[in-house]
Amino acid sequence: MYSIKKINYQVAADVWEGSPNSSIFNNPNFLKNFKNIVIFGVYKGDEILCYWPIYSSQKNKGDIPDFFYYFGPCWSKKISFLQEHSWLSLSKNVYETFLKKLTSDFKSFRFELHHTLLDVRIFDWWNFGKKNKRFSITPRYSAIIDDIDKKNEEQLLKNYRYVRRYELKKFKDYENELESCEISHNELCKLYFKIVNVKSVKDKNSIKQNFKIFQSLEKDNFTKVLAFKSKADNKIVCVLMMLFDNHSSHLIINVADKYWKNRGIITWATHKSIMYSKKLKMKRYDFNGANSPLRGDQKHSFGSNTKLFFNLYYKK
Repeated sequence: MYSIKKINYQVAADVWEGSPNSSIFNNPNFLKNFKNIVIFGVYKGDEILCYWPIYSSQKNKGDIPDFFYYFGPCWSKKISFLQEHSWLSLSKNVYETFLKKLTSDFKSFRFELHHTLLDVRIFDWWNFGKKNKRFSITPRYSAIIDDIDKKNEEQLLKNYRYVRRYELKKFKDYENELESCEISHNELCKLYFKIVNVKSVKDKNSIKQNFKIFQSLEKDNFTKVLAFKSKADNKIVCVLMMLFDNHSSHLIINVADKYWKNRGIITWATHKSIMYSKKLKMKRYDFNGANSPLRGDQKHSFGSNTKLFFNLYYKK
């Protein structure tokens, strides 16, 4: 009754449009710009119920691409109307169909569930009773500002922690020293690796490749890079990168020169990106990950809500 097969991007895109779990990270029209991604779909008869993108840059190993979140199953809109007992039965059948295929084709694979998919029982039950060949299930958290389309700037600021509002007020003394600018791929990589410690050359090359793709997709409105430079020396001092789906903006990069960071530019630039998202009529602003002690707290200080999601890993 249930079957699985590789599907093309258009079939997946039709599911994505009505899915309650859709995000930029499982949008087929976005994914088709990246290499080493295949999409599997599970059908009940002739009806596709769910698709699952898999990224595999190494033989027999599935992983999550750099700067991606919620990279995993995307369900059709049908599940929005299911009762809980129907969901458990259906999801068990569908996930087990996926897992029989994926655990056969891959020695290991990692994925994440969208924050609307909190039921991980099927994965926890996989190979139940066996010490090995079980899923490792890790809770993760993001920080999301909801209903930004319904709030004005004053209402948004009111939800910021006092220290963020203070930093914004203080930073007005420095605003005239900065201006918006374009940033090349080389400049973006140079600033990012100067601030973020990436030891592996292989990892660096992978990040560079994704940066290149992200920047190229600005023309398709999937991406926006906000860059700011110092007027005094034309040095780029802060860069933010956002990805967009139909309803959400996703902050994936937010880096700044140390001198300007100490002045409060991160708070100022983050607020600018939130207001830019509001201008685009986005419903929510997702910081995409709030899991380190310092950065997690900093992201929540903008009035964001905690969202739980799960990272899952399987290894034979």
